[in-house]
Amino acid sequence: MSDKQQLIERWDSYIAKIRQRCDEMIAQANQGTDFFIPQLLFDTNAIHNAWQGIKAQVFQLDDKLDEGWNKMDALFDEAGSTSKETDREREKMEEAKIQMHWSYEKNLILAHARAARQLLQNIKNHINENKIHTCTQCGNPLNISVYTFRAMNVKCDACGSVNTYKPDERIISLEAWVVVPLANESALAEKEAEYFAEEHKIWEDRNKMTEANIKLIECRKASINKYYGYLINSIPEKAEFYERQRDERLIWAERLN
Repeated sequence: MSDKQQLIERWDSYIAKIRQRCDEMIAQANQGTDFFIPQLLFDTNAIHNAWQGIKAQVFQLDDKLDEGWNKMDALFDEAGSTSKETDREREKMEEAKIQMHWSYEKNLILAHARAARQLLQNIKNHINENKIHTCTQCGNPLNISVYTFRAMNVKCDACGSVNTYKPDERIISLEAWVVVPLANESALAEKEAEYFAEEHKIWEDRNKMTEANIKLIECRKASINKYYGYLINSIPEKAEFYERQRDERLIWAERLN
């Protein structure tokens, strides 16, 4: 076996160990998440904070790869590697970083979605869906949906007076703590395609409609449409608001710079 081949195997082994360490950290984070989820009440701040710590550790693994490459780069030169061969070995490191960061992002989305389902159940247990809301003037029952996300004026069919109804704060929290995480989960495949299209496009000309750039735009749009489609279907009363947001993001998706 040549010195060059020995170096390649050594480098491959080093990258594999770093990636294994990343997998172990994420597995531990998922175990911790699943242990803590039953203790959640009406928000997922604790889950978010824990995963921010894992993110910092993933960046530390990036540094480990950089440190390893700084040593290997010189050794490849000493072994007579061409610039093309050296670039190929360096690209292994960059690909490992991309894979590790997506693994983190994917598992973060899934962790928040699992927590969201627990919060949804907690809120359902707290809210009396059969509660009768009555007119403050005549006491007649009002036609009100318990699961509304914003205050509204409701006219009484009996006496015509207007009542202001404000939903329970825990209902309002569903949007941020439950619906958004589940929307992200619903678009997970599209987000993955967008992520890798973005990361693998960095060597392409950002100002030209190359094949990679066209693919990136398509992936962005698919991700945006899937995410906002879930929000629109889940909260119809805010459909116009989400449609405006979606349309703004679709315009952004066309930008390459």
